[in-house]
Amino acid sequence: MSILESCNSKKCAKITDIGRIRQLNEDSLHCGDNLWVVADGMGGHACGDVASQLAIQVIVDEFTQSANLVDAIAQAHDKVLEAGQKADGQKGMGTTVVALTCVDDEFEIAWVGDSRAYLWQPEQQSLAALTTDHSLVAGMVQKGIISQKQARLHPQRNMITRCLGSKKTTTFEVDKCRGLWQPEQQILLCSDGLSDEICESQMVEFLIKTGSKGDKLEQMVDAAKEAGGRDNISAILIDSPVANTTK
Repeated sequence: MSILESCNSKKCAKITDIGRIRQLNEDSLHCGDNLWVVADGMGGHACGDVASQLAIQVIVDEFTQSANLVDAIAQAHDKVLEAGQKADGQKGMGTTVVALTCVDDEFEIAWVGDSRAYLWQPEQQSLAALTTDHSLVAGMVQKGIISQKQARLHPQRNMITRCLGSKKTTTFEVDKCRGLWQPEQQILLCSDGLSDEICESQMVEFLIKTGSKGDKLEQMVDAAKEAGGRDNISAILIDSPVANTTK
């Protein structure tokens, strides 16, 4: 069953669903006044849900104190790594993260792993990925070894090369990007449970429909489950804070 919520004075909506295969929902979400986060925990019974919840807790606390998103995510990595080393039941746990914050009309996105951010521009009916996956197949696409189409079907498409809590990451890096909001735009944050099951053109089909943000997210989740629902599915859809002065 999907858990759908509207938040921030209806400026965003969030949804999470266990999917059709998993017995545990390891995804965690946060919607605040100026911070939105999707964390996709890994580890199954090794406490992937603990990793994602801990990561969000630390990111929110650290960001509230410093307003530095990259540093907040780096601190979350240290805490997840520390927690995983302390308890046998949590060894091997980790989480991906994608986070959004805004200052006036500027947004910043920071991420680690393969949870994604997309920019939706309704006038152009354009959906553009703002993040690049930290994954094996994404690296192969960048090197020209395989195509984007081949990457969607690659047997190792879920093998990530960077995450919070990984002991294999000797130099932990958080990628980031910035942009300027325009009126009517929206940013979609999602776990790979959504992006692995439905492609960008399918996402556009739901985004162009009339209805609330929540309706659109529910339809995307339903489509992802119909396509297999092999992972937990989570997403947040956030409105531009810039008013349309032409209306």
